[in-house]
Parts: sequence; C-alpha cells; structure tokens
Amino acid sequence: MQNFTYPANLTADKDAGGFVVTFRDVPEAITQGENLGDALWQAADCLEEAIAGRIRRGDDIPKPS
Repeated sequence: MQNFTYPANLTADKDAGGFVVTFRDVPEAITQGENLGDALWQAADCLEEAIAGRIRRGDDIPKPS
C-alpha cells in the first residue's frame, strides 16, 4: 500500500465560523469543520471518500501536486 499526501486549502469561514477545506488535485473533495482540528479530521475523511469514489468508477487517481 502506498501513501500519498495531497495539499489542502483551509479557508476561514467568516460568516459561519470554522474552516472550509478544498483540494486542488481532487476538486470534488470539499468539506468543512467547526475548528482547525475538526477541519483537518473532516479533510482526511473527505479525501479518502473522494479517492475511493474515483477507484469505484475507474477514474484516474491524480498525482499529488
């Protein structure tokens, strides 16, 4: 099994609080968290699900930038 590290972009949500998380290499992976720790936990789960969906569909897995 290989491990990959994808860069995440955390943006503070000034209106609702917390953070929105996106991944430039996996654009369908978008999530949010109530605080930094929660956002990072949600990000890992979201990315895992997005990659799993790509595998199920037979889509390409992007190389991390």
